[in-house]
Amino acid sequence: MDSRVVVISGPSKGTVVRLKGDHLSVGRDPTNHLSLRGDRAVSRKHFTISKTDVAFHLVDLNSHNGTFVNGIPVRRKLLSHGDTIRVGLCELVFLITGDEEQVQEDVQFRETQPGDALSTTNVRAYRSTPQSGTDVGRMARDLNALFKIANTINSIRELGPLQHRLLELVGEVVPADSAAVVMLRHGDDDPTSSSVWHRRAGGQAISIRRELVQRVLWERNPLLIDAGNGNSQSVLCVPLVGVERAIGVLYLTTGNKHKFEDDHVHFLTSVAGIAAVTLENVLATEALRSENRRLQAELDLEGVIIGESKGMRGVQNFIGRVARSDSTVLIRGESGTGKELVARAIHRNSTRADRPFVAINCAAIPEALLESELFGHEKGSFTGAIAMKKGKLEVAEAGTIFLDEIGELAPPLQAKLLRALQEHEFERLGGTRPLKMNARVIAATNKNLEEAIKAGQFRQDLYYRLNVVSVVVPPLRERPDDIALLAMYFAAKYSEKCNRSLKGISTEARALLLNYCWPGNVRELENAIERAIVLGIGDEIVPDDLPDVLLEVQPAKPSGAQYHDRINDLKKGMIVEAVKQAKGNYTEAAKQLGVHPNYLHRLIRNLNIRSEVKKESEE
Repeated sequence: MDSRVVVISGPSKGTVVRLKGDHLSVGRDPTNHLSLRGDRAVSRKHFTISKTDVAFHLVDLNSHNGTFVNGIPVRRKLLSHGDTIRVGLCELVFLITGDEEQVQEDVQFRETQPGDALSTTNVRAYRSTPQSGTDVGRMARDLNALFKIANTINSIRELGPLQHRLLELVGEVVPADSAAVVMLRHGDDDPTSSSVWHRRAGGQAISIRRELVQRVLWERNPLLIDAGNGNSQSVLCVPLVGVERAIGVLYLTTGNKHKFEDDHVHFLTSVAGIAAVTLENVLATEALRSENRRLQAELDLEGVIIGESKGMRGVQNFIGRVARSDSTVLIRGESGTGKELVARAIHRNSTRADRPFVAINCAAIPEALLESELFGHEKGSFTGAIAMKKGKLEVAEAGTIFLDEIGELAPPLQAKLLRALQEHEFERLGGTRPLKMNARVIAATNKNLEEAIKAGQFRQDLYYRLNVVSVVVPPLRERPDDIALLAMYFAAKYSEKCNRSLKGISTEARALLLNYCWPGNVRELENAIERAIVLGIGDEIVPDDLPDVLLEVQPAKPSGAQYHDRINDLKKGMIVEAVKQAKGNYTEAAKQLGVHPNYLHRLIRNLNIRSEVKKESEE
């Protein structure tokens, strides 16, 4: 298998490196197969790609700022064709099959050469309609051909097949040796050939004269260049003018044996008028599909489960096993561990993925309203019920209903939910007609339900109905290996959202993140990183950007240098001296230190030296 890495953004944009042998190394060091020397956020030895008999493996080499595949930080990853790899400021695409545009092998764009003749004797620009003397038989033939082309191309929805079939049908009428559709994706782009047709297999590459294409696009009129007078071929170029803009041209060539007639020009002009609108619609549809894929990818990233620890691998294996069934699932775990993400992953990988996923937090809605939210109500069933309303169980029809904090459900609602699960039907509040329930139920709780059953707070029969299959999402303190991956993911997410350039997380800040116990789990980590992105100033997240609670828990100090203490002592001395020289003027002191005044105030607070600074400024 042919494979290669293409750099599509960053300082090394445009670089292509093929995987020669079974190994490819990437990093800033010049000894790598792919050297990304212009990006300081890339480690010297950042990652490798290795080839086995059946797959390609990416391995991160403990890089400082991480390796992201399709937006997700990874340490190891099996690569597929089209995967995007991001390191530092560089984005790369991994390609397995040799799918470089073969069209470009059949077409060559060239500028005007000294031997090209472009005089008024062999160039005809057309601005008129067909002459009245045209042969009636030929007109009938052309009309039938136009009907055939219109019916055929309007039934094709893919751009490539549409263009190729269009050229084939044109070749049935016009004596061209070769033809191409030359497209402009955007108004200011250079024209590119996206489809080529040859009358005979193995025909020579078509040579397209760029200045002819640009002239036709500018004038929006056909152009015919006869053979002779220095031209070895006749060229017929007709604009494709859509509703909004000129989207390209039809470019036909033929040798000395045949020549293009005026009737061919008029016929091709009519074809171009029909084809341009169809092509424009297909381009618009492709753009919508691309945007839809991009938005869907963003939604998938919002719900992605990140983690390579043993505990999270167990959760991911669980999702793979239960997703395809319709069994009720109970997800346990502390608050903030990502129970809803697990529920969404189960739904996304199930046969119900194209149906609704409806979530409801049983602890966030007052008991008086929760019954109506779950089961719906009929008009007039209670004061204020001015219309019928569907409940969540009904809205989630054929999809998935996620009941978060199920342990907080009131006893009367527990009984009604139990009946719905047992009988697969329910009634709206105030209603008499049973409604079928066809939604899969996934419940989650951070409560010990066994203890709640003993205390009489939760029905044992409902517990058994919910606990068909269950999984425990481990707290973040039990999977420290995932902290760095999650931190890098959140840093990339919020730096993009806040439009802030960020190289990564400093070694000191990373040590603080790893040393903290995270009682709020992943949710607390995400909030800490978002705060660091919003309040930080430099191109790295440093300890002073993190919440104060993390700074209070210092990591274990090495037996030798006590690095952090020495650094903090140096900071204290510099700040106190600067404030003293500025005579208590914090803005002037910040200017001397080369930092923002807000950052200086934060340093004084975090280092707990406010009294020392105040004392020096008063002397």
